Amino acid sequence: MDRRAFLTLLVVAAGCGPAETPNKASASQEKTSADSATAATHDKPTTGLNAPGSRMPRVATLVYGSRVTGSASTTAIGVSPIQLFRDRLRDLGYIEGKTIAIEERYADGDPQRLEALATRIVAADPDVIVAIAAASTAAARRATATIPIVMVHAGDPVGAGWAASLAKPGGNVTGSTSQVPELGSKQVELLRELVPHLSRLGVLANPTNAGTPLALANVAAAARRFDVGITLAEVTRAEDFDAALRTLAGARLDALFVMIEPMIFLNRVRLLEFAARNRIPASYDVGRETVREGGLISFGPLLSTHYALAADYVDKILKGAKPGDLPIQQPTQFALVVNLKTAKSLGLTVPPSVLTRADEVIQ
Repeated sequence: MDRRAFLTLLVVAAGCGPAETPNKASASQEKTSADSATAATHDKPTTGLNAPGSRMPRVATLVYGSRVTGSASTTAIGVSPIQLFRDRLRDLGYIEGKTIAIEERYADGDPQRLEALATRIVAADPDVIVAIAAASTAAARRATATIPIVMVHAGDPVGAGWAASLAKPGGNVTGSTSQVPELGSKQVELLRELVPHLSRLGVLANPTNAGTPLALANVAAAARRFDVGITLAEVTRAEDFDAALRTLAGARLDALFVMIEPMIFLNRVRLLEFAARNRIPASYDVGRETVREGGLISFGPLLSTHYALAADYVDKILKGAKPGDLPIQQPTQFALVVNLKTAKSLGLTVPPSVLTRADEVIQ
């Protein structure tokens, strides 16, 4: 028996049989079946990396802001938030282009573009959508009720109807929220420390942001407790700022509280100029960079920590976890930043009680 016959006998004995080369007809049938299967599972959540026929997982990020600004800011060390997400995925063992594909989509502050991008992302059928902030999460959720969505520091997911509860979301949305119930009252208390005679507080907010209603309710409750009147100015798009700032300018404010979210952050220069021109002490609930650029004070969640957390959620979902079973996490780290140069220009003395609590003081 020659060597070739002997090897063939071994293969047959092992039950493998000789390899067959499919003809063109069978190959075409297999392709048609695969295409049909893809169409049938369009807009459905991943079943995990180890599922039969699994491929390189694809993650799409949806950002309301621009590639330069991200959702609200860069981190304290100058690293873009999306890069923190990528770094954490790498720590978890993923290699971009080899074991995971990441597609970034930016709306550049355009709400209509955001909706269109969400629709296009869903049509591409990624395994997970990472939605940065509330506006992106809302757009992604309107586009799909099945593809897993990991939100990053979104507003009030329960109030918005994206989740049944923080502990057990129950749907296709999980991730982190920026919402802290007592944060609104802390903002009022902080401004009272800076402006002891505070009697009229201006509030600038985007009413369409999922976190705004709860935050406004908390601010209003604190204002009533301290007998402080509120003038509310709302903006839903960039074109609303002129009217909103006129309302605030005519209200004889003692202080201003700005509820930062992506659209407002993209227009922060106008707010900084307005506060300086009208000599109004202004506080921002998010935005270390806003204070570095001339804002008086900011106190709120340290949002940069949420991006690595998003990667952890993505990892769990790709390994088979259901988003509805993963608890939504609230902020655990906060930052207080004070700009003493701005305080001096406003004729304010920042009390030691505030300075000793500050995480960063800008001279």
